[in-house]
Formats: sequence, structure tokens, C-alpha cells
Amino acid sequence: MTNAKPVVIPLNKPLLRGARRPRVALVGQARTGKSTIFEAAASVAVRQERLAGEPSTYEECVVALGLEQISLVDLPAIGSLHRLSEADRVVLMYLLWGDRWPSIARHEPRQPEASFAPPEVLVLVADAAALERDLELALELSMLGRPMVIALNRMDEAREKGLYLDVRSLSEKLGVPVVPTVAHMGKGIAELFAAALEAARSKACPLPQPPSQHIAARLHGLNALVARPDVEEAFRVPRSLLVTQLAENDDWFLGELGAHFPALREEAIALRAQAGQGLPRALSDELHADRNHRAATLFESVTRSAAGEQKEGWRALLDALFLHPRWGLAGSLAVFALVLFMVFEVSALLDALTSARLAAWVQGWQPSSTLGVVVRAVADGLIGLVGIVVPYMLPLVVLLVALEHSGIMHRVAFVVDRGFHRIGLHGAVAVPFLIGLGCNVPAISAAAAAARGRERVIAALLITFVPCSARSA
Repeated sequence: MTNAKPVVIPLNKPLLRGARRPRVALVGQARTGKSTIFEAAASVAVRQERLAGEPSTYEECVVALGLEQISLVDLPAIGSLHRLSEADRVVLMYLLWGDRWPSIARHEPRQPEASFAPPEVLVLVADAAALERDLELALELSMLGRPMVIALNRMDEAREKGLYLDVRSLSEKLGVPVVPTVAHMGKGIAELFAAALEAARSKACPLPQPPSQHIAARLHGLNALVARPDVEEAFRVPRSLLVTQLAENDDWFLGELGAHFPALREEAIALRAQAGQGLPRALSDELHADRNHRAATLFESVTRSAAGEQKEGWRALLDALFLHPRWGLAGSLAVFALVLFMVFEVSALLDALTSARLAAWVQGWQPSSTLGVVVRAVADGLIGLVGIVVPYMLPLVVLLVALEHSGIMHRVAFVVDRGFHRIGLHGAVAVPFLIGLGCNVPAISAAAAAARGRERVIAALLITFVPCSARSA
């Protein structure tokens, strides 16, 4: 029997496990598959805690990656840093400070209930089939100055829509690892967390994504204001983020600046007003529109269709029409005319062929017995249901699906986006507004799919004021 010598496995880098394991936070908008990724990687022991002052909760567990580990946190969805909602603000505070809020936030009525160290790596879960709106959030989160990894989830749905994303180019432009995933099938999950582990080890932050030059030059005054050591110590946030939030007139950041530095509040308001002079719209709207434009430009530069070589013939024709600087508006108006034709002419024809004939057929029956009266009432109710669903809801749902899958809706949204910014919405809700003329139900459903957070609420409320043909039928 020979004496076996122990085998020594050299480790080039220290293992990240135990007390050294990094904290990785899953962030992203609603319905991007963030929780699906967490469930695919989560261990048996999952800890659930409430956010400070919010009914929503976050989940946390330890995930083993070979010999190493990470603490994985699934935070509630965050829509945007533009005009922060209460829920989005609390999530941002956890991302920035964890449970150790700075002096400006210690007066908050509800403080963190459980220990929560700020995450060292952010994993932004983006919907590859609707990437443009998630790229805008990526530009915002890059201001946090944390290592970040982007999970391009639902890549299968993007391929079905004919979208082919240049992952390498997107990674180079943002300066972060980008990993394609299909969460519900478990594809790309291991690669995603391997990239997150490497990001924690390298501590490489995203490339700076400053606003356009004509806006950045106007923010020098605000930048100098927040560069004071006492302001930086009080807020403990990256300077670019604080400047952006003050420029966008964020109530919370401006209020905290006024509460702790009263003399600086009026100066910040004056500098913001000075920066907005000469712009075609308010400075906050200009910053938002600029970020939306940069996200759209980035999306166009990394997206191709038809196997990434050449576009399909009919898709190229759609681009030539709807994205043309002169004919784009005419093409959008043609789509609006088609929607109105479906709402009024086609619906009227279907109504005459279905519910009108059924109503005429039942009209001649005047029952005299109690049972007959009950049957007649049921028949009238069914005819009314047919009169709403078949002429109005059914053709509009079919039209909505056709516009969505053909890509026409996204192109129309791009054309009318600037006009809808004036009422605080994106152009994606234009077609749902027109569909509301036929029936509010599919219109609100379409708006819910096209918008997020605050915009979804505004669109749904406005659609209820659109005169609905189905209700007046």
C-alpha cells in the first residue's frame, strides 16, 4: 500500500464565500422575469423581509457557485429614477445605503426593519423583447457607480419577433457584462451569476453615460453646488446622480437639500431655472427626453433583424415608411385611420350581421308565461353580450395583436413619442388611446403592456374618458 500524497490545488484568487461573499441585487422593471431568475437560483433557505414603510418585500438567499458563494437579493421592481414614486424611492435608498441611511434620511418616519448591507453588484434584468425602455433604466442605474451586469431575459421571445441583439456591442457601449438568458427555461442562469461574481471581484463600474453635450454644459452650476464636502458627506451619493435628481426637480432630494442646507435650496432652484433657459421644454423634461433618445439610439445600434444580416423585405419597407423623417407621420396617421375604420365601419358591419339580426329575431317573441319571460331576459342578456364582444372587442383585439407582432406599433410609438411627452407619456400608448374609441377594456390592457408605473396609471385613467362605442352600443 503506497502512501498517497495530498494534492494541492493552486488558487489564483481568494475564494469569495462565507464572510467574503458579495451581495448581488436583482433589479429591473416589472414583468421582466426578475423573480423567475431568483427562483431558478434560490436555495431552500430564503429570507423574506419588508422594505421600510412599504408593504412590498424583498427576498434573500445564499447561492453556491462552485466553491464560491453570493448573497442574492430580489428587490421589488423599480420603474425609473425620473420623478421617483414612493416605492421606487425606497428601493433606490436600499441600493444606495442599505439599512445605514445617511443623516439626511434619519428623520424618515419608517426606518429599515432588518439589517441590509448595500449590494456590491447590480444585476439589471431587461426584457430583450422590449429592450428600449429597459436601456433607459440601465442609463439611470449606471449613475450609481456600482458594478453592474445586464441579463437580457426572454431572448426566445425576441427571436420570435425577429429581433437579433448584438450582445458584444451592447456590452462594449455600456461597459458592463451582458448575458442572454431565458429564465423560465433556465438558460443562461449559471453564466449570469458567474459574470456577477467576476464583476464583484474586478469591481469594474459601467462606463459614464453623461447627457448630451448641450445639456451637460448647462449643469456645471449645479455640479459645483453639490461638490461641497458637507453636501457630499450628507447625501453620500454619486455626484452625477445628485445633480440629475436636482435638475429633474425631484421632490425628495430637493426637499432634503432645503431641510439640511436651507441657503442652498434657493440657489439650486435658481441654477436649475438658469440651466433651463433657452430649452424647448422644461429642464426635467429635456433630461428625460435626452435619456430616452440615447436609449433609443443605443437600441437601434445593437439591434438587427432577419438573422442579423439583412432585414426582412416587409420589415425594411415598414422602417422606410414609419421611420422616414417626412413620411413617418403620414404612415402613423394611416395606422390611426385604419384603427378608426375598424372602430366604426367594421364594428358597425359586424353588429348588423350578428347582434342586430339576433335582436330582430327575438323581438317577435313576446312570452306570456313566467318561464318565457325569464328565458327572454336571458336571451336579451346574451344578445347584449354578443353585441359588445363580437363587433367591438374581438376585431380590436385582433388588430392590436397584428400591430404588435408586425412591429408597426413600436414604429408608430417612435414617431409620436415627442408629442406624448407633453402629457407625461410615451408614444407607445397612442394606439391604445384610439382603440379606446371602440372598447376601453382592450385599450387599457394594451396600455398596461406598453407602459410602466406612473405612465400606466395615467394612461389607464385617461382611456376611461375616451368615448367607448361598446358602452354606447
